[in-house]
Amino acid sequence: MRETLREAWEWLINLPHRYHGLMLGFAVWVVWMIVGFWRMVLLAVLIALFYWFGRIWEQEGSLAGIAERLLAFLANRRRPRDGM
Repeated sequence: MRETLREAWEWLINLPHRYHGLMLGFAVWVVWMIVGFWRMVLLAVLIALFYWFGRIWEQEGSLAGIAERLLAFLANRRRPRDGM
């Protein structure tokens, strides 16, 4: 069983990338048909947000590093003046 899955995976990753795109497009279409357009948009935003979070987590190495970076960003950003 394990060898069969390994062979199937090797076959899949060796396909041309246009077929990977085709499969991804089909999967997105299926999800869209199941959940609807606006829920699909929300899902895409959440996926992008958590991808960004995971990427920063890899760079920082810990959740404490992420919190420190976020707090430093918030502390250093300039507040707009009220025009007086």
